[in-house]
Amino acid sequence: MRRLAVLFAILVSVIALAQVNVDVFGSYNFILNATPTTVSTATYLSFGALVTYEVSQGVEIGGGVGLAWFLSNATSTIAGFLGVNTVYALDLLVAAKYNLPISDFSSLTIKGYGGLSIPGLMNFTSLGYVVGIGLLYTFDVGDFALGAGAGIEMRTYGSNNCTAVPVGVNLSIKF
Repeated sequence: MRRLAVLFAILVSVIALAQVNVDVFGSYNFILNATPTTVSTATYLSFGALVTYEVSQGVEIGGGVGLAWFLSNATSTIAGFLGVNTVYALDLLVAAKYNLPISDFSSLTIKGYGGLSIPGLMNFTSLGYVVGIGLLYTFDVGDFALGAGAGIEMRTYGSNNCTAVPVGVNLSIKF
């Protein structure tokens, strides 16, 4: 227990001295192609939060959690795709961001991410993974940054996979 308390104190100290950012994101994802092909007509919403640490000027790394909610009239199609009788997937993500300044109030943000995707929020027997990259135009206002953009994302669950185009927004808060 004492070791855990020491590790927690060190972690809090490092975070207190660091430039920590919290990103809240959301996107609407258009599926381009999928296996099985019946999933190609579906779309999904994804949203979540990332906590990132600035390792150098404009470069951030971190991790977070997200949720993918598949939208389809045929729930059985999505359940077959995920391998579980659900339309949700919990994403445990690691991410890296690079901010390229354009002016004093705007920048381009390149964000790459990936991690585990857990269908049904708690079903660890059908683990999948998600990887993606996106480009956001970001407007900076003090410690807040609001961005909008698009990217490409791939999801795999067993032998089923899909490629999607996420179009969404990102709110970043600097501490």
